[in-house]
Amino acid sequence: MNNKRDVWVDNVKVIACILVVLGHFFQSMVKSDILPKTTLYGWFNDTIYYFHVPLFFICSGFLYQKYSKVVDFSSWKKSVLKKFLALGIPYFVFSFATWFLKKMFSSSVNDELGGIVDTLIYHPASPYWYLYALFFMFVITLTTKNVKNQIALLIIASILRVLFSIGAFSKFSQVFIISKLCEHWVWFIIGMMLAYNYVKYVNALIGVVMFVVFLIGSFIVRFWGAGVVANEGLMRFVLAVLACYSVISIAHSLFENDVQNKCWQFCARYTMPVFLMHTLFAAPLRSVLFKFGIHNSIIHVAAGLVISFLGPVVAMIILEKLKPLDFIVYPTRYIKIGKGVKNGNNCTKENNC
Repeated sequence: MNNKRDVWVDNVKVIACILVVLGHFFQSMVKSDILPKTTLYGWFNDTIYYFHVPLFFICSGFLYQKYSKVVDFSSWKKSVLKKFLALGIPYFVFSFATWFLKKMFSSSVNDELGGIVDTLIYHPASPYWYLYALFFMFVITLTTKNVKNQIALLIIASILRVLFSIGAFSKFSQVFIISKLCEHWVWFIIGMMLAYNYVKYVNALIGVVMFVVFLIGSFIVRFWGAGVVANEGLMRFVLAVLACYSVISIAHSLFENDVQNKCWQFCARYTMPVFLMHTLFAAPLRSVLFKFGIHNSIIHVAAGLVISFLGPVVAMIILEKLKPLDFIVYPTRYIKIGKGVKNGNNCTKENNC
């Protein structure tokens, strides 16, 4: 068993997590009329949504292919059970917590949720839909035995994504899980492809150039997409590929010796808690500030950003001190599922592997 961590994967997830938090936070600020809906905000929000979630799926696919062997019904069954626990428990716990808080503070939240069954099964809340979709990717995907099989799988996933981009599956757009699988499964498969040591071919300089091209492209799509781009959906997919390649290239090149620095290591340790809990801290704080008559945008932004990142870290430290309460974030620390599925250190420590 290889217990060596893939540092670049940890750090890509940190970058993706930071962007997820910033996206949700500034959306809430605009929807609450704390910040104006400016052109800059619209472009920034659109731009990060091209690639922050795809990066998570790529990292998950990479870890799945590299550290798991799921090639028959027996190993698939154990893998699915493990993922159901690892992803399902935090999904249900934090989705329910979000639903409950929004129902309790319905007068001061930005987005209403439906009933609990609708929220958990049919229309998962953000950001937890990622865990929901990821679980089904594990359900429908076996690890590949060789590069040839992986390339074939990548071709299938890419064709599916292109068809989705041009609206071929529009009739299924209302079926949440089908829509998300069509849109995001390709990123998971790209991650699996990188596990065949293709990540060594990424280049930081090319990555920087591509990121500049991506930013220009995102600007064009945002402001002139309808008049310039023949198919905006397909263009967005191409731009997402550029952005993901860029971020992975830069992160891999900076840490290609797999030596992690303490700052990134600390951030990587709390990626999952921050991902799960940032909205649970930011939204109540905003409500409390409103209750005290505080509407100053500077105070809301400064306090909101601090609590979005620091709150989950402190909460996770407390949960780990009060074992086994950390079970709700990392259930596989306490429940082991057989030996049929081999796991690397990355997968035993991270639920979203």
